[in-house]
Order: sequence, then C-alpha cells, then structure tokens
Amino acid sequence: MAPEHGGNQYLPFVDLIKLEKVDERTFRSIAYPFSPGGPVGVGRAYGGHVYMQAAWAACQTVEPGFVLHNITGFFILPGLTSVPFVYKVHVIRDGRSYATRIVNVTQAEGKGVCFTCTCSFKVAETSPLDVQEKVDIWDKYKSVLEGRTPMDFEECPGMDVPWYWERRKETGHNDAFPGLQARKVDMAAYNDERHPLDRRQLILYRALGELPPDPNMHLCAHLYASDRNSLFIVANHFEVGDVYTQMGSLVHSVVFHTGMKELMFGSSATTNSPLDDASGKWFCKEDSSDRVAAGRGLFHSKVFAPDGAHVASILQDGMIRVTKKPTASTEEVDMIRAREGNWKPRAKL
Repeated sequence: MAPEHGGNQYLPFVDLIKLEKVDERTFRSIAYPFSPGGPVGVGRAYGGHVYMQAAWAACQTVEPGFVLHNITGFFILPGLTSVPFVYKVHVIRDGRSYATRIVNVTQAEGKGVCFTCTCSFKVAETSPLDVQEKVDIWDKYKSVLEGRTPMDFEECPGMDVPWYWERRKETGHNDAFPGLQARKVDMAAYNDERHPLDRRQLILYRALGELPPDPNMHLCAHLYASDRNSLFIVANHFEVGDVYTQMGSLVHSVVFHTGMKELMFGSSATTNSPLDDASGKWFCKEDSSDRVAAGRGLFHSKVFAPDGAHVASILQDGMIRVTKKPTASTEEVDMIRAREGNWKPRAKL
C-alpha cells in the first residue's frame, strides 16, 4: 500500500521517471505521482506524471537517434495516487525519418484505459528556414522581472487557487513537487490592468538533479513541466479560481520545435540571461488562454530557452465548470456577469 500522498516529495527526475520493464512493450511505474494539494486536495494524480511516463515508455521501443517531437494525450479517468500505472506500447510505424507509437495506460483492474497518447518521433535534421517571433522575456515582462532571478520567486503552489494561497500564507506549507524546480512569477503588476484574454503567467523551471545525456529523458522532463498548474491558471485569469465546481484535463498536446541543443537541461554555454545561473539553465513557460466556453477552457503555453529560442508549444483542452447542474441557475449567471463587469475593457463577441 502506498503511503498517503507519498508522491509529494522532492525526488530527482531520474528517479521519478523510472519504469519497471514487464515485457518488450509493457512497463510499470515505480515512483508515486504528485497529488495536487496533498491531504487537502481531491486525491488525484498530477496529469503530467502519466503523460511523461507514457512518452518515456514509448521511448524504450524506438531505435537510437529517434527523439520525441509531438505528443498528444487523452485523459479518460482520474489517476489514482496509490496504484501503479501500467503502460502498454503499440508500434504503429517505424520509418526512416519518423516513427509513431500509441500508449494505452491502465491502473485499477477492471476500470479499463485511464489515459492514452500518440507519440511521434523523428531523427535530427536542420533547415535553413527557422523563423520565430523574437522574444526577450526579461524585457517583455520587465515590470515583474526587472532586477530579479528565478530563485527570487516562490515555488509554484501545490494547487494554484485562492484558498490554497491563503492556507500557504497561514501555515507556511506548500506541497513538495517531485522532479522539477518550478517557480511562479508574481504577475500582478502586469496582469492587474489587463483583460483576462491579455493576461499571462510565467513559470520558470528546470529539472531536479542531474540528467544523463539521453535526449528523450530531457524531453520527458519538459513534458512533465508542461501541465504544471495549467487549468488553474486559466481559471485564475478569468477570475473563477475560487468558484469553479469541477476541473480536469481532457486533451494535452506538446510540440517540440528545435533541435536538442536548445532543449537540454544542465549547464549552458552562455551567462547573458537571468535564466542561466551557476546551477544550470532554466526554461520559461509563457501561459495564457484565449477561449472559455461550454464548460471547457483552452490553455496555451510557449516555452522559451534562456537565449529566447521558442523551443516548444503546449495546448490543453480542459474541463472548467462553474455550475453545479447542466443548466446554470440565475444566481450562477448573475455571479459570472458581475465578475465580467469588473474586467478591463476589451472587444468581445
């Protein structure tokens, strides 16, 4: 039997990702997953855990030289915190440049598949066509970043919602998060005068502990970070973080854009960016949302390396309900309209 909330501890990423090999295409988790909120949460596993490990299981079945570039996962059932995940990898295609795997994940016997994902791999290649928006994170967000380093910001809260913030202030307790160092930038000076569609959240992260040179392990660390407090951020930007009635990831996709040089954790060749320090480089997630409707919210994120390279993009379709029944009550509608009335002006449909 797993210890209660046994995954809420500072565990190096190399230990968090470990899998037990059952057969050539079946693997079982070893480390317990993080549970947002621990004893005061809803008792579910952090979605990034199964997402990352499913991709890592797929990595064990491809030829050397193939690295992840696109992963889309579907969350079907809530993840349990005390039962191992079992990953069954299905080989769809092995080509010269690309390979495809589907991973089906089960947990409790008789409950069926709880998570499934498609993982696409490719071999390294370069192209003279390499275009992105030029971004200097520290300049773009100087109102909140100027004169500061990642370690000046607090760890991401175990649950990024108002009641948990208050509890943290009162008790000083925050749930330990395994695998990553993740810091949440206080965006108040940037967001307060903006409409929810224009608000942003920066999360600065790096792997906890040293990683071996296996490129797919580094990519899996990014996958693990990709879901960090995602839907909480959407709810907070639209000012329903204190009143939502149900929340959960539905579909989560990550696309890696660059070669491995830009995506590797560890020491960096440059010290020109505040995202570089003596302990290694940090990556920055720039989180936002541009649509909420029909009980769902859309989470966007761009991931930047210290030199400003846009290395990955994240998209999540998640359930964010603010009603207790399929049809909102008059009181619920009035409450949402009152909050919308306090938003800063911006054209909307």
